[in-house]
Amino acid sequence: MARLEHFALYAANSSALKDFYVEALGMTVALESGGDPPAYFLADDQGMALEIIGRPATETAVKQRWVCHVAFWVDDMAAKRVDLESRGIAFETETAVDNDTMKTAFFRDPEGNRCQIVWRSHRLGQ
Repeated sequence: MARLEHFALYAANSSALKDFYVEALGMTVALESGGDPPAYFLADDQGMALEIIGRPATETAVKQRWVCHVAFWVDDMAAKRVDLESRGIAFETETAVDNDTMKTAFFRDPEGNRCQIVWRSHRLGQ
């Protein structure tokens, strides 16, 4: 069974939004990108996370492929991918990651919503 892992969104001030979720809702910083602007994964105590990505200065620099998606943790990426492909789902090729610490693949559900399956060597927040 796939489990919700994270939801990603943009923020004009990613650090300030991170502080809000940490201070007001008790989330913890699971990962920080260190980029400019920085991105964060904020985890709850059940393994679900919110990914906050700094909004680029210009709208033309916005990369929608990284935000506004729902991500599902899967134990077996290859098997889940085969299952989804058998249902007619096509995966993006340019956003795929496959290494020892993370495997991920993006696709659109039957209504066109952006989704991601992901496996990590260590669950977020753990």
